[in-house]
Amino acid sequence: MWQNIKKISFADLKLFSVIRIANSLLPKGAAGYCMFRCTSSLKLLLRLPGTVRPASPCGSIVPKVNTLTTRRLFSRNSPNYFSSIAPMAGTVEVETVEKDGKQFRVVKEGKATILVPQGAKIGEDRGEVQQVFYNPIQQYNRDLSVLAIKTYGEDILAKRKEKILARSNKHSKKRKRDEKDDGNNSIETEATADVAPDVATEALDEQKGHKSTFRMLDALSASGLRALRYGHELPFVTSINANDLSKSAAESIKLNVNHNGLDDIISVTNEDALAHMYRAIADGLSKRDRHGNPTKSHKFDVIDLDPYGTAAPFFDAALQSVRDDGGLLCITCTDSAVWAGHSYCEKTFALYGGTPIKGMHSHEAGLRLILNAVATSGARYGLAIEPLLSLSIDFYTKVFIKVTRSPQAVKFLGSKTMVVYSCDHGCSAFETQYLLRSKPTPNKKGSGSFYKHGMAAGPTADRHCQHCGHVMHVNGPMYGGHIHSADFIQKLLDQIPNASPEVYGTLPRLEGMLRTALEEIIPGPEADPTVDPKDAQHAEIDHCPFFVIPSKLATVISCAAPSDDMFRGALIHLGYQVGRSHCRPGSVKTDAPWSTIWWIMTEWIRQKSPIKASKFTPLMPGWKILHSAGLVGREDGAPQEPDSNMEDVQADEEPQSAEAAEKSDEQVSSPSELELRKTLVFNEDLARLGRLRDTQKLVRYQMNPRPDWGPLSKAKAHQKTGYIISILVENPESPEDRFRLLLLLADAIPDELRHRLITGLPSYLRPVNGKQEVNVVVSTKSGVGLSLQFWQSVLQPLWTVIAEQSSDADGLESPNVLVTEDAQSVRKFARRVGGSEGKSTGEIALSRTIILLSGDGGVVDLINGSSHDESVLEQRQLLLALLPLGTGNALFHSLHKPLWTTQDGKTEAASPLILGLRTLFGGVPANLPLFRASFSPGSRIVKFTPTAEEPLGDDVSSNPLHLEKEETRVSHLFGAVVASYGFHSSIVYESDTPEYRVHGDKRFGMVAQELLRESHPYNAQVDVRHPSSSSASQWETIPGDRHAYVLVTPLSNLERTFTISPTSKPLDGKLRLVHFGTIGGERTLDVMMKAYDEGKHVGMKWDDGHEVRYEEVDEVKVTVLEEDERWRKVCIDGTIVDIPQGGELSVRKEEKSGFNILVDSRVLPSN
Repeated sequence: MWQNIKKISFADLKLFSVIRIANSLLPKGAAGYCMFRCTSSLKLLLRLPGTVRPASPCGSIVPKVNTLTTRRLFSRNSPNYFSSIAPMAGTVEVETVEKDGKQFRVVKEGKATILVPQGAKIGEDRGEVQQVFYNPIQQYNRDLSVLAIKTYGEDILAKRKEKILARSNKHSKKRKRDEKDDGNNSIETEATADVAPDVATEALDEQKGHKSTFRMLDALSASGLRALRYGHELPFVTSINANDLSKSAAESIKLNVNHNGLDDIISVTNEDALAHMYRAIADGLSKRDRHGNPTKSHKFDVIDLDPYGTAAPFFDAALQSVRDDGGLLCITCTDSAVWAGHSYCEKTFALYGGTPIKGMHSHEAGLRLILNAVATSGARYGLAIEPLLSLSIDFYTKVFIKVTRSPQAVKFLGSKTMVVYSCDHGCSAFETQYLLRSKPTPNKKGSGSFYKHGMAAGPTADRHCQHCGHVMHVNGPMYGGHIHSADFIQKLLDQIPNASPEVYGTLPRLEGMLRTALEEIIPGPEADPTVDPKDAQHAEIDHCPFFVIPSKLATVISCAAPSDDMFRGALIHLGYQVGRSHCRPGSVKTDAPWSTIWWIMTEWIRQKSPIKASKFTPLMPGWKILHSAGLVGREDGAPQEPDSNMEDVQADEEPQSAEAAEKSDEQVSSPSELELRKTLVFNEDLARLGRLRDTQKLVRYQMNPRPDWGPLSKAKAHQKTGYIISILVENPESPEDRFRLLLLLADAIPDELRHRLITGLPSYLRPVNGKQEVNVVVSTKSGVGLSLQFWQSVLQPLWTVIAEQSSDADGLESPNVLVTEDAQSVRKFARRVGGSEGKSTGEIALSRTIILLSGDGGVVDLINGSSHDESVLEQRQLLLALLPLGTGNALFHSLHKPLWTTQDGKTEAASPLILGLRTLFGGVPANLPLFRASFSPGSRIVKFTPTAEEPLGDDVSSNPLHLEKEETRVSHLFGAVVASYGFHSSIVYESDTPEYRVHGDKRFGMVAQELLRESHPYNAQVDVRHPSSSSASQWETIPGDRHAYVLVTPLSNLERTFTISPTSKPLDGKLRLVHFGTIGGERTLDVMMKAYDEGKHVGMKWDDGHEVRYEEVDEVKVTVLEEDERWRKVCIDGTIVDIPQGGELSVRKEEKSGFNILVDSRVLPSN
């Protein structure tokens, strides 16, 4: 099979990596396909070796995906993330059937079966809707939904029946009294006169022996499998509406409904889910009962929302469409990069009304953001929510919410809504701040209390963390109440023993996660007994909203981590409650304050895990914590004796002192925390105290939804592995769809691809809290503005795919992403992470990888925005990775020249972006050589910027009259590309002036033609110092005082084919001078053309004695003698500096750059 593929050049396919995937991603018998329609030049769909024959059974079909244009398709946010890469082979039994003359494969899940077209094809029409397919990894979601709705339905129907019977008995007694009075026998009328119309209808149904109505809406049904399982497995359901916007999906659902014999229960509609719900709402509002109230016949008992991505747009309609006397919303959100990531906080706020948290508890914060969005949407209609179960599962969230009309309960929403202050760049501590305060207040009669609502005092946290001193960030607002109902979870667990494993294929994981969710509910203080119990329930908040992970805490203070049992035992010993979270393995929930948590960690260091104090600096996150504990920072170097009476702990306990004074004698006599600290010993008894004993073996965290799925401990000879082949397709003719990422799945690869193998993210691309940061800088103005498109369409989804194959994928943090807003964004960022600001905040001490999606300008801004002081250079650890998305990309092309040129010097067709991606995921760090350009006093940076009065937006060339000249004094700049005076600097300067900006990209050629025509002789003195000089005073003056071209560079190429310095080698740091005098415009043009012809301008000579001078130099000094300021401009990496007459430009090598850059190992000097 590979013989056929080899006929296509891998260079033409733009192949840049092969990602090895574990047994989890290549089940036995799985088919490997190119999941995207190939470009017109290929005209084929590649099918790789090891794929099943068409007759072989497979539990899924291939979806149609044309191109990767949104981050949703290949991120863990997608509900079909893995099936988007490869078809899934399920363990379900399949058979082939014929229906209406077509062949189908039958896939069974639970009690439902679906028909999958045999050999389904990917449509050629770009607008064709994606074929419906089966995704077995979502079976856990469906199992959970069926079990939760079954539990809810049985409970709610029993309560409604009791309510109906109670009202019937009440009216029956009244009827008997009335019969004695007047003999009236109108039973039905009087029995229902004071009962709500819908309840009365149900009462009559019950009396007639009919089943109570129970209506469900599967608003975004897709394959219809959920609706089919509801119809088969929920005996009390009377009607299910399966709706989908896709016509083909609706037809498939109808086919499957008929095949399952559920036509009498399931109705299928084909329309927009919002339109469907709002139309029913409008119908209900237009129809009134005899009391003038809107009818509720349109409302559903259960609404299931399971979209691709976020469910936020459907919240409002669903809340108004579900029953308001305890209806159930089942909501799935798969956009985890939004609600659990910090790279798109602006989108998080737009969708969910709050900002996400960065840190170990980001997924639990995401649940609270979603719940807050639902709660605030319902509150405006007087609807209150009660979260029954809220889970973060794999790449999505699943929440079950009970909705009740209760204006009284809605009043408590403000006091259950919180913002969070997070130390996400330091020690991970957090503080909560509720927006309102609901306080029990005695009523006027003195017979009880009521809740009085008022403004909350704040803030609850300082600008800097009280524990480590780092900056606190504000997150939220988000829901601050309990995210689970203990009663509901217990009822779910009560269903487990009677549940069939054949119906619920993920039953062990269901039980494990439910028991874990139950354990994370930590009771808060008892409510005031004088208030109404219902109000007390409405006012209840979650006093332990988030968890901690001992191993993560240990990384902050650089010590070995205590075991989870030991950590929990210490908390219990000190009198605190503990639990765990379903979100992360190794998590610990507790009501202990952060001061206690850090005291435990520092005490652990004293007793069991000594540290080396000399490796800590005051800028590190753990410094202040360790210093407060007396473990670092002492002049004598000896650790301080244990101090159980730390000041920060007292501060945490002060607010509780008033309550403590009111305790009973028995409570007061119990040991205080300060006394208990003195008896804390880390030993086996303490671990035994903290050990959470399971009466049975439970699958608490992620379980493989199918055999042969998920990461294995270690690959062995008989185990099956696979490979994802990533290919970049570039389409220069389509700016809006410039890049396409293609992924192929294979179970074997040819030998020529093995050197491209990637097994996961390299260490320099793995953020480590408190130690290493990874930043992606997307320079939106570089080149022709393709950086953001490349990030969204290629790099971000590829990053996610590779991260998923890492052995520690669940624990990987996401990179920080900066999308530039203006020309100063990169310099501001550089000052924060590598300059004076970074030094004051401690960020400069972090090991940091910065991925630049930009041209040379982004590198230059980063270099000049960073500090070059000795004290900073000693601490700074910056590694740059460059993806060339600028105009010239001189630095990138020079560094990679050995990889894209052949032995005869010819240029190959390899894409620079391909080389950049290969280097990003498989490169090695090397020192980035810099030079220093110094200027005489009075020198000024010159640039043209839009006027503040009339901003021009992105295209300032459209109206150059609104550009103003801006000058800034400068003494020196650092460069990595070029320093020039004469013809080169004049082209750069004049093409940026208002006169030429109006011509757009054509301006460069126009300026060059004008300068060649003028052939101005630049009046200057040029002095050079060569490497062979033994003294700095030994300078050589180039003869003559008229010069046309003075250029100093450490690089070989200023563009990919413009070889200005052919003997320059990547990374050797040597400066070379290219110079020629006033040779006239025609000769100058000839020199430029020769430079484009593989650097053949070197050595050019003319009969009048002029020549192109080319030599290695240590330093070059240009004394500018021009009177006209037009000819006094020098260029340093694109920055124009005006030198005063008689002033100097000096260019020399910089000994310490303070920057490393990722390169291919083959370009290192040793190779």
